[in-house]
Amino acid sequence: MAQWYSITVAALFLALCLAHPQYRQLVCKTPDGKLRGGPDRARCHMVIKDAEDEQPGRPAKEGEGCFTETINGVAHETCDLVCPKAHTVFLAHIDQGHRSCFNFYTYKLEKRQQDWYLWRNGKCLNSTVEFTIGCKFDEPFSTQFKNDNEVFARLAKARARKA
Repeated sequence: MAQWYSITVAALFLALCLAHPQYRQLVCKTPDGKLRGGPDRARCHMVIKDAEDEQPGRPAKEGEGCFTETINGVAHETCDLVCPKAHTVFLAHIDQGHRSCFNFYTYKLEKRQQDWYLWRNGKCLNSTVEFTIGCKFDEPFSTQFKNDNEVFARLAKARARKA
């Protein structure tokens, strides 16, 4: 029994430590740049990063990968994070002191089949905010997408699919 436990712990440790991480930054800006919900809807774009501190990253076109849907009568803007088959997806950072975006209430990471999304609703839709999301894969991300053009094409399809 002790040997089984040791093997399980070692396997879990290797899976988490030897994962292939990628990062996404969802940048949403309103015309007035305020963190509180204002009158104007924020416009968002995704930035693909190989490392969390990579600057400036590789930005997608504004609005690519995001679509509006109604869930239980509430308007949501949902954005594809392009983390298919990721075994772990986590919120690494949100702007400090944000007053309109609250996890599980006005934004949330959500898995749908093999894909991951971030949705926003309520006052968070009309707020300037930046989310940094980490994705961990069992295999290098390049095995799923050969280059950024394939990633950006997927984002364009996500928007068209839901439009």
